[in-house]
Amino acid sequence: MLNRMCAAVQDTAARGCNLIMALGIFGGSYGGYSTLMGMTYFSGSYDAGVSIVGISNLVSFLQNTAPYRRHIRETEYGFLNKDMVSLIELSPINHISKIQAPLMIIQGANDPRVPVGEAVQIQKALENTKKNSELVIFPDEGHGSAKKENKILEWGYTLDFFKKHLGR
Repeated sequence: MLNRMCAAVQDTAARGCNLIMALGIFGGSYGGYSTLMGMTYFSGSYDAGVSIVGISNLVSFLQNTAPYRRHIRETEYGFLNKDMVSLIELSPINHISKIQAPLMIIQGANDPRVPVGEAVQIQKALENTKKNSELVIFPDEGHGSAKKENKILEWGYTLDFFKKHLGR
């Protein structure tokens, strides 16, 4: 899916269409992982990104997720004991150096699906490589914002971030 999206953007640019002044990428959960992949694997295709509760490192995710979830996720992403090379290659944190645009990470501190450590470790890596990034952790949320006031804040942070970096 991400390959097709990036190909469409590149094709539009190659045809000389300048209607897109700036392009952001945004998503939550698997979409958050897709955002991180878009910002790394397809670096330069996006002018800003917001990842909400996205997996940054498939290895640490599988190591730190609840055992009952690990089996389910290993069948989807790969097994720690068989697929380590692929898991490492497909982990956005291992491609931080490619990021060219600002990135915001939003995470719930009590997320039972994607541990908060996924957000913390990628933010530290972004800071260590002097990448333009912001981290928002909701201390009273889990996998996404459920409380109305936090939903409002999450959308506000996201819209302000895109307004600042996409010029809209």
